[in-house]
Amino acid sequence: MWRSVLENTSTPEVYTDLVNCNDMLDKINKGLNSYLEMKRLYFPRFFFLSNDEMLEILSETKDPLRVQPHLKKCFEGIATLDFDDDLKIRGMLSSEGEKVFFSDIISTKEARGQVEKWLLQVQDVMLVSVRNVILDAHKAYAITARINWIVQWPGQVVLCVSQIYWTAEVHDAIAHGISAVRRYYDKLNKQLAAIVDLVRGKLSKQVRVTLGALVVIDVHARDVVQELIDNGWS
Repeated sequence: MWRSVLENTSTPEVYTDLVNCNDMLDKINKGLNSYLEMKRLYFPRFFFLSNDEMLEILSETKDPLRVQPHLKKCFEGIATLDFDDDLKIRGMLSSEGEKVFFSDIISTKEARGQVEKWLLQVQDVMLVSVRNVILDAHKAYAITARINWIVQWPGQVVLCVSQIYWTAEVHDAIAHGISAVRRYYDKLNKQLAAIVDLVRGKLSKQVRVTLGALVVIDVHARDVVQELIDNGWS
């Protein structure tokens, strides 16, 4: 059979056609690469995707849900987006199932098939939404029992706001002298004991993950305060 192939390809007309086809294929590849490069420059997170993955997304622009399998590569913390029946994006979910509602609803239809356009909106709204959730959690911390507050907010928000308050509180304790630092050390021990009691109860898997990370941070924070006391700081 291969002899028949060689005989046919040696025909001048066939050879010319093959050369023309190769030239055409090169032009198509160059045009495709230029097109994908333009999309990547508009939405730089597309650089994390291969050409095949981008083509899968861009070939079905009328179906925004085709983006879902590739979100983890574009956004480290987003597993899926929360679409409603009208294909509007109302929030984002992590791999653990934690949900953050967007401050502004994003309409994929208004983008008119330009996937990179509404993904850019996702990027901007995501940042604003996370900031707003942190601000809300920060306000709630001051008026809610810490042990109840911990289970009401996403894990990363809990860790962030806890550290914000620890920094402010330890700074205030230092400003009031060694006795205030000792009192704050006792407070940290009570917070740890409360978390231990909470862990013994019935909790969701995600809350347990959050508590595990929080305990590590809280222990380290307490040890820092203990070091101040042991060194005779005043």
